[in-house]
Amino acid sequence: MIRKLLDWAVANPLLVMLATIGLTIGGAYAFTHVNIEAYPDPTPPIIDVVAQYPGASAGQVERQVTIPLEVALAGMPGLDTTRSQSLFGLAQIRNQFTYETDYWVARQEVLNRLASMKLPEGVEASISPASPIGEVLRFTLENPIDPATGKPVYTLNDLQAVEDFLVERELRRVPGVAGVSGIGGSVKRYEIQPDPDRLRHYGVTLKHLEDVLEQANANGSGDNLVQGEQTNVVRSLGLFGMGHDPQQLVLGIKDPVEAAKVLRAEEAKRCLELRQVVVSTINNIPVRVDQLVDGGPMLNADGTARVDDETLVAHGVVVGSKTRLGLASISTPATSPDGKPLLNAEGKPIWEDEEDVVQGIVLLYKGEKSLPALKGVLAKIDNLHESGKLLPGVRIVPYYDRTTLIDRTTVTVHENLLVGMALVTAILLMFLGNVRAAVIAAINIPLALLFAFGVLYARGKSANLLSIGAVDFGIIVDSTVIIVESIYRRLSHGEDAHLPLNQRIANAAGSVQRSLVFATGVMVCALLPLFTMTGPEGQIFGPMADTYAFALFGALMLSILVSPVLCMLFLRNVKAKPDSRFVRTIEGFYRTQLRGLLAVRWFVLTGFVVAVFFTGLVAAHMGREFMPELEEGGLLVRGTFPVNVSFDEVVGRAKQFRKLIQTFPEIRVIPTTVGRPNDGMDTGGYYLLQANLPLRAQDEWPVDPQRGRIRTKAELIDDISHCLGENFPGIPWDFSQIIRDNVLEALSGVKGENSIKIYGPDLDTLETTGMAVRDALNNVPGVANASVYRNQGQSNLEFPVDRQKCARWNVSAADVQAVIQSAVGGKAVTEMIEGEKTFDVTIRWPERLRADEQALLNIPVPVGNSTRPDMRLAMAETPFSGASVGLSPTGTVMDLPSATGSRFNAAPLSVEVPTRRLSDLVTPRNEKDEPDEHGSFVRPGASTIYREQGERFIAIKFEVRGRDLASGVADARTKVEPLIRAPYRAEWSGEFQQMEAAEQRLAHMFCLSMILIGIMLYLAFRSFLDAGVVLANVVAMGIGGVWALKFAGLYFNISAAVGFISILGVAVMNGLLMVSAYNGLRSKGVGLKESVLEGTGKLVRPILMTALAAMLGLLPAALSTAMGSECQKPLAVVVVGGMISTILCLNLVPVLYSFYGKRTPPAGAGEMGH
Repeated sequence: MIRKLLDWAVANPLLVMLATIGLTIGGAYAFTHVNIEAYPDPTPPIIDVVAQYPGASAGQVERQVTIPLEVALAGMPGLDTTRSQSLFGLAQIRNQFTYETDYWVARQEVLNRLASMKLPEGVEASISPASPIGEVLRFTLENPIDPATGKPVYTLNDLQAVEDFLVERELRRVPGVAGVSGIGGSVKRYEIQPDPDRLRHYGVTLKHLEDVLEQANANGSGDNLVQGEQTNVVRSLGLFGMGHDPQQLVLGIKDPVEAAKVLRAEEAKRCLELRQVVVSTINNIPVRVDQLVDGGPMLNADGTARVDDETLVAHGVVVGSKTRLGLASISTPATSPDGKPLLNAEGKPIWEDEEDVVQGIVLLYKGEKSLPALKGVLAKIDNLHESGKLLPGVRIVPYYDRTTLIDRTTVTVHENLLVGMALVTAILLMFLGNVRAAVIAAINIPLALLFAFGVLYARGKSANLLSIGAVDFGIIVDSTVIIVESIYRRLSHGEDAHLPLNQRIANAAGSVQRSLVFATGVMVCALLPLFTMTGPEGQIFGPMADTYAFALFGALMLSILVSPVLCMLFLRNVKAKPDSRFVRTIEGFYRTQLRGLLAVRWFVLTGFVVAVFFTGLVAAHMGREFMPELEEGGLLVRGTFPVNVSFDEVVGRAKQFRKLIQTFPEIRVIPTTVGRPNDGMDTGGYYLLQANLPLRAQDEWPVDPQRGRIRTKAELIDDISHCLGENFPGIPWDFSQIIRDNVLEALSGVKGENSIKIYGPDLDTLETTGMAVRDALNNVPGVANASVYRNQGQSNLEFPVDRQKCARWNVSAADVQAVIQSAVGGKAVTEMIEGEKTFDVTIRWPERLRADEQALLNIPVPVGNSTRPDMRLAMAETPFSGASVGLSPTGTVMDLPSATGSRFNAAPLSVEVPTRRLSDLVTPRNEKDEPDEHGSFVRPGASTIYREQGERFIAIKFEVRGRDLASGVADARTKVEPLIRAPYRAEWSGEFQQMEAAEQRLAHMFCLSMILIGIMLYLAFRSFLDAGVVLANVVAMGIGGVWALKFAGLYFNISAAVGFISILGVAVMNGLLMVSAYNGLRSKGVGLKESVLEGTGKLVRPILMTALAAMLGLLPAALSTAMGSECQKPLAVVVVGGMISTILCLNLVPVLYSFYGKRTPPAGAGEMGH
């Protein structure tokens, strides 16, 4: 087959060259248009379900939301693991599927299950748009400043409405964008704050007030009315504000201050409209909302609302906001109008602080391409600015986007590629001694890569820094080197000079076809572990395996079709001549030293055994990790405060945090968040302070005065950690990167690099055990920042309903709970529709009536047996006087006010609704459900309840610094295991768990690969001895890889393992060619020593050429320290070290062969040499 392709190629050079030009053009187009990602997504399909249950405790959320959702979602096809978190007002269920499951199929299955779910009233479960690496852009909404007051023009309600109802909706129209998660700001709502004394005085209950407000806010339809030739739709309009959007009224206003005044005036109108709603009547005298709210009727003489002139907010009916779940702030360096940074007297940057901003996070669907989506998002943002849809003066200001990361890593990879190709070309030139032959061999490198890019583009796949930068050119070009070297050697030595040139070239290329096929087969078997990787490592290195496969196939076809044609075109004038002086010198030196080594072969064998022994010791004690940390150009800092800390306290600490971070000039922007997003897409409470700190480019980092040089990132982290530790004693701080943190949390369910999960039923026991484990971890050398994700510690103010007391006063438990809900959190009774926006209209007690426990205990609760004064009584009445007598709320007959309210027939307003205080209907109880002897309603409760596969667990996260991960966890295990007692159990999670699983999978596939290679070697030689000598060559190359890692100060990880896999094929081929050459000479009757010397001497050039090409192809990656080089560096170091040990291979194989080579080789055992 190969010979036929060779003959066709040399017979049709024009077609081959046209096809090559087409490949170049198509590959170049694919190279410039293929999507580039910084790092591949290592996670399987993960579908997060989020359900918000406002006001519910963690325990209530677990019982009523989380567990039902877990049960409903269990048993889905492909579901691997279900994890959940239940915390105040929020349930998150993370469904992790197997890698083989299609993401969209899994998503649809989750949607199908949710459709049949029945959850508590007001609770809806939805799918989170977040994915572990889907966060591509963060922005804030810039609030213009009023020059007169120096304060922001718009309220946080205004900006939040812009983000929720405009920015998010517009950005979701960009292909690939799953959603926008916002944190900070406040969600507007209209609050009606009733006065309980006024409600009682006018005989109005909360339930009646709720019903009236709901009924007063609606439009109606009267069908069609035909009038002659025209048909009109009959409608009644009763919506508050007529449904108009106030923000649409200000879009044409240029001055933000004037626009804000219009917005405040429109809000005041709606508040006035709410005040005028009639709740009931007393003898045809309307009782309006403003007579029932705190402060009473706030009217001027002309009937307009009396308001605070500065804030335009009235009492009793106000524009408020929902309970805030989080707050975002940002500090940015101040700049002059021309963009230059402003410095203070000490020459340090001046920072501008925005204490309360609205922040948005743009999220992509899993598998979507970052760069096209980002371009679309940025274009949409520009369009929003230009179209005038935003409020006057408001701008969307991105402070983080993935483009920076992709651009920086792409530059690093391109530099390594270009330098590597140049070095490989130089090596080929040195050994071939002919510029044209070297160029012919080297040109296949870019052509093979263009072929690989073309296939990636055609398949719609993305490239990344691993799939591009970790491919070894020496390995790719190996097939080309075999053919070109054979052709050039025969032409330069004058072989077959009597034949036509095309026939000579076809014969020269055809003579190595068996070697070529076998070499490719060996390379495929060697790379089998890479092609069959699964789990996270498979996702990371899968694109690299694809690129390798496409590039190897492309290089093979190019070497068969294109290289012979190029040789025919450009080597036609090559005349017979000896090898270059450089090659002759190397061959001569090698023959001399090999002759000496053969004389002391036992000493050489002993040295090899000793080298293997010490290398084994080094390898056994070498540190292990899963993957080197991929540099993202940023720093994620997370501080965890006590779980029952107040919101305002952490907000103050966040301000202090930003002031401290401003002293580190390497930080570009300082955004902080407290709490969690309003949409519940991320879990956490007020205790969580996070900062995603973008770093400046390293060439912009200043010299650290204390060190006299630019500090490394690790030193920067140590300095920040020390600074925070001094200023926030007792607060644990975590340091990571945003993508890495999201990925590790997605895989393990815990925020942190590594964690221990302790499973068990009782939260108190879990908490106690977790604290003990944390203390043990803090005593392990190299283990840092160990802390517990507590499931207890959130104090609850609980009011147990006393059913006997309720029965005495004819009150239901639901009535008590409804009053508490309205009093504290507020109860939404209808919606204020403003164009496309909707805001809750909520009933909530004034703040003075819910300020503390005693105020809540004094909340009035209406009791039974009351008659509302507006109820129609079955008694005689006249249109003028109304009913003369009626029933009082207590059941006694009394006079009611007349319609005119004259002092002659009007009675006092003794129509009050009978009420009791909340304290009359509740009884404090302790943990044993017995009356509390101290009368306290404060009880300890759960903060966050973690579950996995239906079991509760507590997580203790930790980091390993200054030592390798494997040894750190091994020491930690000895300390932790005695603390875990049945029925509780522990599981090590995070990066360590992934490392162990990946190493086990790789070990199995490596063994299979070696077995297949052993079978191929036996089929080639029909000798176990020959096969064993070739495999010994693998060991020799492994020695170089191990010591290279040792001297580079790197740990063994999956990237290094891929490096060992990459050199496996080269080691086998080198040994195979040498043993085959010896056997070929021995089968011709040449003596053993002469066969070894002659056979090795002929192979010095091709072996050293391929080895040095493979080594120098990745040398730039091995030496690089730029952003994007971290993941491929261990791989490159192993390859470089393994290729350096080729010198050992050139001596080891002939020495080993000399011990048994006197026997007659099996038939055909010498046909693989060329």
